[in-house]
Amino acid sequence: MGKVEELVDSLDDMAACSERLTKALLGVRDIITGNRKKAESKAAATKAATPEKAETKPEKPAEKTYTFVEVRQACSAKAHEGYTEQIRAMIAKYGADRLSAVKEEDYAAIMADLEALS
Repeated sequence: MGKVEELVDSLDDMAACSERLTKALLGVRDIITGNRKKAESKAAATKAATPEKAETKPEKPAEKTYTFVEVRQACSAKAHEGYTEQIRAMIAKYGADRLSAVKEEDYAAIMADLEALS
């Protein structure tokens, strides 16, 4: 692996770590400020005020959301496996000339396309 690829991998790892650290810090902040308790009690009050229906529709499973960092890491991994041209074509398929220009709502579809590249 070349030095540039190692640097890109390290940057990807650092960005992912930064995202996890940010989430943890926000969680701690919410606990300290009591925002979590307020949100939980508000949700419980809303649920108690809403009458339950006899028939409930099956909920669609929520589509996983991906961050740019996760998509970039997945693309990088596939590029290392030799799928560089397919990844470029995939990015163009979503109307972009580079990965950073792809819309966030297309991240899940790109991840699915990457899974299919095996």
